[in-house]
Amino acid sequence: MMARFQVGSLAFQMNDRGELCGLADSANGRSLDAGDLRSPLLRIVAGSKIEEADTASYDDQSGVLTFFFVSRKAQVDVRVGFKDKYITFEVSRIEAVNGMQEIDAILWGPFATGVEGSIGESVGVVHDKQFAIGLMSLNIKTIGGWPAELNKPAYADESYPDGKFDYADSTAWPMQGGSLLQAFARNRTHGGRRPVWNLKDIEVTPLQGHDAELIGTGIALFGCKADSVLHVIETIELGENLPHPVIEGEWGKTSSAATQSYLITDFSEATIDEAVRYTKQAGLNYVYHPDPFAKWGHFILKPGQFPQGDEGLRACVESAGREGVRVGVHTLSTFTTLNDPYVTPVPAAGLQTVGTARLTEPAAEEADEIAIDDPRPFREKLYRNSAVLGGELIGYESVSEQAPWKLQGVSRGLNGTAVSAHDVGAEIGRLWDHPYDVLFPNLELQDAYSSRIAELLRTTGVKQLSFDGLEGCYATGHDGYGVNRFVKQCYDGWGEGVINDASIVVPNYLWHIFTRFNWGEPWGVSTREGQLEWRLTNQRYFERNFIPPMLGWFLIRSTSDRFEATTLDEIEWVLSKAAGFDAGFALSADMAVLRRNGNSEALLEKVRQWETARGTGAFTESQKERLRDPKSDWHLEPAEDGAWRLVPVSLSKPLVCSPDELQPGQPGGADWAFYNKFGEQPLRFCLRVSPGYGNEDAGVKRPTFYTNGEYMTFETDVRANEYLVCDGDRIGKVYDLNWNLLRTVQASADAPVVRAGGQTVSFSCKFEGDPKPVVSVTVSTWGEPENVKASER
Repeated sequence: MMARFQVGSLAFQMNDRGELCGLADSANGRSLDAGDLRSPLLRIVAGSKIEEADTASYDDQSGVLTFFFVSRKAQVDVRVGFKDKYITFEVSRIEAVNGMQEIDAILWGPFATGVEGSIGESVGVVHDKQFAIGLMSLNIKTIGGWPAELNKPAYADESYPDGKFDYADSTAWPMQGGSLLQAFARNRTHGGRRPVWNLKDIEVTPLQGHDAELIGTGIALFGCKADSVLHVIETIELGENLPHPVIEGEWGKTSSAATQSYLITDFSEATIDEAVRYTKQAGLNYVYHPDPFAKWGHFILKPGQFPQGDEGLRACVESAGREGVRVGVHTLSTFTTLNDPYVTPVPAAGLQTVGTARLTEPAAEEADEIAIDDPRPFREKLYRNSAVLGGELIGYESVSEQAPWKLQGVSRGLNGTAVSAHDVGAEIGRLWDHPYDVLFPNLELQDAYSSRIAELLRTTGVKQLSFDGLEGCYATGHDGYGVNRFVKQCYDGWGEGVINDASIVVPNYLWHIFTRFNWGEPWGVSTREGQLEWRLTNQRYFERNFIPPMLGWFLIRSTSDRFEATTLDEIEWVLSKAAGFDAGFALSADMAVLRRNGNSEALLEKVRQWETARGTGAFTESQKERLRDPKSDWHLEPAEDGAWRLVPVSLSKPLVCSPDELQPGQPGGADWAFYNKFGEQPLRFCLRVSPGYGNEDAGVKRPTFYTNGEYMTFETDVRANEYLVCDGDRIGKVYDLNWNLLRTVQASADAPVVRAGGQTVSFSCKFEGDPKPVVSVTVSTWGEPENVKASER
């Protein structure tokens, strides 16, 4: 062995070929090796060939490791930095007889370890609950993962069941009996063809500057007890000048503020005070606009909502701030709408192309075919067939199947661009588009987007942002570097204390910047079904990657043809899961919905109660475990002295009484088998009358319930599209479909008692109208309450 290293709790050796071996926990000598697998610290890539060093030497005086590649006649120097809890490796010099252009990339690892269990693919940390080993990229040019064009090592496992990313995008990865850690950097000073985003063979343009060079790529390695990971990572951030965002006075990865829930609503300059009122009713501190921009690219605010533009948004922020509420906005990162000035009336030179060709014949203004020298970019399967030719945008239907190559069925002057004639040799570029009907910037133009976002937040005081659509940065052709560069420039420019998240793109370096990820969407499905499994697997991802947990977006909706208006039990289901995972969430509700729904205040008050309890650490670990069960329902109500009562709830499936199932002349009614898994209690129910065959003039009279020898009759009618609700007393409340209270009615007797166990619940009424309506009833039973009280956090 040529060199021995020990930093923090990690000890390892390096042999004369520059391979890491002898990994061990220095505290107890436990071996962390991965059998006979070799782990080169550094390798080079030339074309598609991976080359290992023939020899390596270490000068402990200068702290430099030197790797020699004989066949390539190349030498790579790596500066070693010894810190108290970690070690750094940084490429400081490269010499190559045939020039550095021959070296396309540098690979760090993969480093094989014997640690298996938790694989943090994004943070780059693996642990077995006892010991952890981690790898951190030290700059934006160093990408956690593996070049997409290279075959992954044979010993790398397939992804685990709930893995979020492919091997190429993962800093940590499982293997039989252990794990892998890896990173790489590209020589971006020359281009080439490689897989880009979802396309397999794309020409990538070269870059200039320090970030484009291989010199300076670097990583940090560390080993520690599993419960010390975040402490060591924070030490690395501070020691290596990595991003170290602070939220409300504490590092974002440990701050309880990182998992704050928030209200999403479409506020405006005119309605910000109303939006703040709703936010405070829910006990939340952030109100977030889901779609504030009329044009993406320049990020021009919607004039209907923000007639004063940025100044109007700043006024909203100030107004909210006086009430202790912060403001957030949603972006689609580099997605560029077709109405943006970068697209029309004169397209910017920096719009990203899939590739380019040259005209082989002149193209007159009226030409509907355009002759080109290279058909490849124009055959790629994207959303639409669009191209840029000088200052003109064109569309085309197809490409000729053989030479001479021609774009056929050409549409001229799209998106308000000017039609013009073009000479032989003019460059035409296939634009990179997307099903959102957007285009993308190249890397240089992307910098302008970063500057604009940073300026917007810095000048208006916005303190929350989502980088949705962040995968659009991949269109630049520069993989994780393009993403890193975009987000880092935003971060450097927007000031302090910005809570931010992103779409499913998590490069290792950006783990430090992103506060959290709020994945999970509610569109087009019921509250309990909306991406449920996805939301649950996200919690495991967050845990193994040391990311503050979030549950995603949930919707408060008004009634529609497909869904009922949001109910209290639906909201309590969401809130109980959030409490179980100690996770934040977003509550999405248009201003019109909050005004329209009669139960909005009650829903927001439920959010206040549950989130206050969660925020004060009121729930025990045993309670959290039960709350996490997606099949469970719970109710929380305030008790004395700032405490709460937590009640398990069981909701029956809808019990249906349909006139279609009655014999001629038979009065309306049904007998339902019902099981109460809790103790004896009064009947609680929600009855809904739905129109039969669209007859909204129908209804029922004298709805009556009978069970265990007791009757309960309401001397009232309940019309189609109305609810009758009883909370276990003798009061009935009739609501419309958006839970606006229409009237209250007194029952003939107190609610009958529902025994523990099985029994029959009978229902009868008089149906009115033809066709007759359908009645459905949901019975709610409650278990014994548990005391819940705030704890010290």
